[in-house]
Amino acid sequence: MAFTVVQVDPDPGLEPFAHEQTLLAAAGGTLRLARCTEPAEVAPALADADVAWLSWSPPIDRAILERLERCRLVIRWGIGYDQIDAVAATELGIAVANSPTYGTEDVAEHAVALLMASARRIGWANERMHAGDWPLAEFGTVRRMRGRTLGILGVGRIGSAVARRALGLGLRVIGHDIAKSDDELRAIGVEPVDLAGLITGSDYVSVHVPYSAANHHLVDEAFLRAMRPGAILVNTSRGRVLDQPAVGRALHDGRLAGAGLDVFETEPLPADDPIRGAPNVILTAHHAGYSDDAIVDLRAEMCRTTIDFITTGWSDAIVNPAVRDRLRPPEIGRAHV
Repeated sequence: MAFTVVQVDPDPGLEPFAHEQTLLAAAGGTLRLARCTEPAEVAPALADADVAWLSWSPPIDRAILERLERCRLVIRWGIGYDQIDAVAATELGIAVANSPTYGTEDVAEHAVALLMASARRIGWANERMHAGDWPLAEFGTVRRMRGRTLGILGVGRIGSAVARRALGLGLRVIGHDIAKSDDELRAIGVEPVDLAGLITGSDYVSVHVPYSAANHHLVDEAFLRAMRPGAILVNTSRGRVLDQPAVGRALHDGRLAGAGLDVFETEPLPADDPIRGAPNVILTAHHAGYSDDAIVDLRAEMCRTTIDFITTGWSDAIVNPAVRDRLRPPEIGRAHV
């Protein structure tokens, strides 16, 4: 079956998509690069698309989805898919998919690296060494990690991978996940707790929940005030899960001993954002999911999901399963462009 895939937005890190074009062509598909940068460009670019691929932006909202009469599947290059209005897509019979296994090991490694660097004050020491100083360790600022408690907020694929690593480091691991049973958590060595128990019982908290309206600013002022004095916070999920100004205040006033942040409410992070000036914070630029190995896996997963959907009518990577009973048939018409 011939089909058309359109890459919505430009992504220099992935272009020229030669590998993807080869894989799709073997299954009868054609890949076209639309390079949209404004929302108004998206619907015309997808007029003949059976499948849309989205890296980052423009977001695909209801207004755009309502104009797509041919497109049956929108896939996000990555795990988070909050750039796509999945509720509207379901109502319109359009499947939405992500790349659920992308960067699992890489994000877990990055989260643990941020935690260890924060706990051992690596960033502080490195900065001063580069400045020509020979900084002395400060009493009361570094505590041995072994035997302390890591709380994992969201124990899915990535949270579970973090748990495995943390247990290997000798940490006690507790976790909270609304989608996992207590038995499932215990099976991987994680002690189940409610949210309040995780907040108050952790020396370190690592955040791994997806972004949603319910999770907006889940880690807020009240959350931070309830944490143990001198705790460390790590976030490699989505920036808007944290109230970023509140985190900055907690770092400045010493309620948090440190933080490791890879994601932010606004990305790229503005040069004058106050979080850059917060003490004891290690910042990375949404790098957690990246490795050369992860990109190879991601390319294969995008093609596999697309081809599975075209050939079987479904994919396990679809995140709005309620659409299955109302999924639009192929080639039902032309888009209003």
